[in-house]
Formats: sequence, C-alpha cells, structure tokens
Amino acid sequence: MHDFGVFLVKRIEYRQLTDILALFLIVQLTGLLLAFYVISPAVVSLVGGGVSGSSDVVIYFAYMLVAAVIMVLLFRAYHGALLFKMIEGVVVAVASFYLFLIILASALPQDSMYPLPVSVLAAVGLVLAKNKFPWLRNFVAVTSSIGVGFVLGIYFSFPAAYALMALVAAYDYFAVFVTKHMITLGRETVNRNLAFMIGTYDVEVVPERYVNGKEKEELRREFSKTNSETLERLIKEGNVLVPNFSALGAGDLAIPLMLAISAYATYLSYFMSMLIVVGSAFGLIFAMTISKKYKIALPAIPPLFASANVAVGIAFLLLEPASWQNYVAMFAASAMIFALMLFTAKRQSKLGSAARINRTSS
Repeated sequence: MHDFGVFLVKRIEYRQLTDILALFLIVQLTGLLLAFYVISPAVVSLVGGGVSGSSDVVIYFAYMLVAAVIMVLLFRAYHGALLFKMIEGVVVAVASFYLFLIILASALPQDSMYPLPVSVLAAVGLVLAKNKFPWLRNFVAVTSSIGVGFVLGIYFSFPAAYALMALVAAYDYFAVFVTKHMITLGRETVNRNLAFMIGTYDVEVVPERYVNGKEKEELRREFSKTNSETLERLIKEGNVLVPNFSALGAGDLAIPLMLAISAYATYLSYFMSMLIVVGSAFGLIFAMTISKKYKIALPAIPPLFASANVAVGIAFLLLEPASWQNYVAMFAASAMIFALMLFTAKRQSKLGSAARINRTSS
C-alpha cells in the first residue's frame, strides 16, 4: 500500500472534512475491534508482541521509497490506464486478501478449508467490482487500509511500529514540501480514480463577487463546458462553479492503525490503543484545519504522528510516572512538529508555492 501521505485541497468545506474524518475513524475503529477479537492474550504471549526487528523497519521503509519513485516515474512516462489498473488491482487484492483471511479464519473452525479460497475469491471480486463501479473507490481504499494496518500492526513490535511511523512522518514532510513528488502522486491518483486514496468531490455555485479575479478566470476555464442546462444558466447569470475537493492517502489510514494495533499486540492494552486512535484523530483534524485555512497540500503523517506521540506519552506516564522527564520530552517533540507544520504552511502560502490541487481529466 503506497503512502501518499497528503491531504489534498483546492477548496474544501466542513462537510467534506467530516466525511474524511468519519472514514478515517471507520478504518481505525474497525481494525482495532478486529484486533481485540482476533488477538488473545495467548497469541500475544506466543508472538511476543511482534516478530520484527529494526532491520525489518528499514527494509519496509526502503520498499516504500522505491515504490514511490517507481510510481512517480510511471506517472511521468506512461499516460495510459491499463498499467495503473493492474498495479491498483495487485495492491488491493493482496491487502484485502489478508483482511478477508483473518476474518474468515477467526470465524470458522480451525480445520476449515474455506478461508483461503474464499478470501482469494473475495479479493478478486473486490478488484473487479472497483473496475466496474469506480464509485467504490472509497470502500475499496478503506478495506485495503484496514488489511494493511492490521497485518503491519501484528507483524511489527510497538517500538518498531513507532520507529516506522516516525520515519514515514519525516519522509512525508520532505516529499510534500521539499521534493514535492508526493503532490504528483496524489494528483495522478485522484485524476485516475485509483483506490490509493479516499476522497470527496463536489461542485457548488458561488456568486462571482465572492471569488477574486484570477481564481474566477481559472474556474471558468475549468468549467467552460458542462452538460447541465441548469449549470449553464447559473453561469450566465454571473455565478461561478467552485470545486470542493478533499482526499487522504491510504497510507495515512493504515499507518496510525498499525501503531494502535501494535500497541495492543505488544502490551495487551485496550487503553493505549484507543488513546492512539483518539490522538491520531486530533492530528487529522489539525491537518484538515490547516489545509482548509491555507488551501495547500499538507502531509498528514507528521501531525498524525505528533498526536499519537502525545497519546503514547500520556499512556506511559500513567503507567510509569517516575519517568516523567522522558514523556515531557515526547510532548515537547510533538509540539515542535505541530509548530513546524504551521510555520511551513504559512510560509508556503505566503510564497505562493503551496501545492494546490486542480482536478483534471486523465
């Protein structure tokens, strides 16, 4: 699952932000409830809270970097649709297969032969359904994200999952604000309707006096042709069609879920896992608020990690209050991340170099 790690904005409204937040919470809570059901204390004792080491974190992070580079090169060199549909199909099939297998294996008797073939058929069916009904993109992205987050959560120990999320947060910031290649990935993903993102897209009619001259001309060019007689009439009456669009990368759904499930699988703590979900939700709200205010593309993982870091610090502080100095340092690090995000957003917006998203036909 590619981590596009960016909240994309041209002009967004609060209803759309609520939709994105709701989908985010569906992924987190569904994945966590599944973990509570599947992972028993005996399993935690057997696995030992994850089987991965630091080398696995580096390998997986390297895989993410290579995958991102390959996708950027493909988007620039190949303008067809078949190859990207194939890539989407493979990613969705693999991620959803594990989710279906976990659910079926938990629900059916241990000696049942049905989980494996049924999971394969369900995963293939999900891919075929997305190809036939493109509006299923959000459902497919949510399903795949739960699968990825769950598998990574039970594979990585909590320290490893924490380290991986920290690395991804740093990379996400660099990829959006420095190299900006994440913007390319996000834009192409949106334009091709690939299930690597969840998103909402609407068009509203706004009186032209509420839109400045430059943006007014841009929007009129974008909607120079429409099949709706009603919209044509409204445009002639002096109104402007304004797209309201917001999206969130599938990696931004899966990574926080990985951390929450890893916390439960490592420490068997319902409290810490739920606290991480709540903290991550506040991080997403911060990202959405800044995106809306400055109308820029904002990397989501850094604020998600900062908020999750506060949640982890609170959980450990309650468990080991004697080590409060360490947790104060964690809180300070989170505050610095939030300050950095806000400072960068303001600077990018003032310089006019903020990455704004225009939905175009592919």
